Amino acid sequence: MSPGPIPPVSTPPKIHEAVLGSGGTGFVEYGDEIDFAVAVTRRQAGHDVVVRGDDINMNRRLAEAIETTVGPCQRADPHRLAGPRALPHYEPHPRSRRGHTFYETPRRKARRKR
Repeated sequence: MSPGPIPPVSTPPKIHEAVLGSGGTGFVEYGDEIDFAVAVTRRQAGHDVVVRGDDINMNRRLAEAIETTVGPCQRADPHRLAGPRALPHYEPHPRSRRGHTFYETPRRKARRKR
């Protein structure tokens, strides 16, 4: 009996600085890669970050870990007014702080900051 196909190995997600793109498309633009501590510091200052990778579950868990380190939060799916390319994210709850921790999905990806 031969073993089945070997499942692909997921690479760990990466955290990047992020900004919302202009034009109402909902794009999240990513910049330099950062570590967890820098991501938390950025979030405490009200800036956005994005978790990028191939495994949505790993992305979601890392995004949640970043945001919960900063304070109480809730997960939010993109709403209609956010634009067609918006990413799911974690945000402060209640909305007493600014910014988001976005994460990629198999169909929704951040794009490189220009």
